[in-house]
Amino acid sequence: SEQMMGDIPFEIEAFRVSFLPSELRKVRRDGLHLFQIRYWSDALAGHIGRGDGKMVVRYDPRDISMIWVELDDGRYVEARYRNLEIPPVPLWEYREAMRKARALGKSGSNELVLAELIRQQRQIEFESRGLTKAERRSRERKGTLEGTNSAVSKTEGLRPIDTGDTSRPLFKVERW
Repeated sequence: SEQMMGDIPFEIEAFRVSFLPSELRKVRRDGLHLFQIRYWSDALAGHIGRGDGKMVVRYDPRDISMIWVELDDGRYVEARYRNLEIPPVPLWEYREAMRKARALGKSGSNELVLAELIRQQRQIEFESRGLTKAERRSRERKGTLEGTNSAVSKTEGLRPIDTGDTSRPLFKVERW
């Protein structure tokens, strides 16, 4: 029988994971440390402090909330954030939050500070997106009004034709 990882067969998932970027990390008592974030899986408990202990850790830059640790037999074990208060985040957003933490003089290794900065940044983006929509709608409404006014101003140059004016040439009209 085929093992399943979510809805994807295990072999296909392992194949996909094998192409992800990797780092060498040691399993510590408090988990694996990658990007100054701690990750943990109960399956790693037996690997704490074993030899030099460096294991291949693979991560997806689109979502660093989960990593894959390659075991000796070539299988992969999923490990998730040890601190579940950190939201799932892409690597670029994480690095942006860390840059902001350093600029604010906050400890970069504090995962709670990181989680709060990411939440704040997402809230700012959400609010500005809403303002942008409102602003765009406002401009569209103004543009529609200006468009109707400009249509009126374009027709102001046209005058009605005075058919009683005899100075204009008359054309013979054939009646049927």
